[in-house]
Amino acid sequence: MTVEQDLSPLVKTVVVPVGVDRAFEAFTAETSAWWPLFSHSVGAAAANEVRLEGAVGGRIVEYGADGEIATWGTLSDWDPPKSLSFSWHPGQDPSEAGQVTVTFDATDDGTQVQLVHSGWERRGDGGRARLSYDTGWDYVLGKYVEHAR
Repeated sequence: MTVEQDLSPLVKTVVVPVGVDRAFEAFTAETSAWWPLFSHSVGAAAANEVRLEGAVGGRIVEYGADGEIATWGTLSDWDPPKSLSFSWHPGQDPSEAGQVTVTFDATDDGTQVQLVHSGWERRGDGGRARLSYDTGWDYVLGKYVEHAR
């Protein structure tokens, strides 16, 4: 018996109590300061930095002491400070990449940051990865909110 999992896009929304420019900068230029590499990386213990190359075609790369560990994705849209989009395949075959779009919108309380992760059908796992990312993105975005304050 096969149980089909939900393949709809994951949508995660957080509010950070800073302006849009600061929220975008913290997300893109300071990723290593908030991304939990100890638990959410390809290299785990070997990982000590993640960099987002800020331009269309730029990569998201995990680095260790000996250099590049893995490419996590490639930017397909770069519109500071409003949005960015990228393929997402950390430690996976790029042909199975999902697509992530992050938008930054001013609110009375700061900036609403919305992350939409789609493309689950390319993974070929019936949606099992989506279940893991559902809680994983909550944890990662929580670290982002703590840092961006």
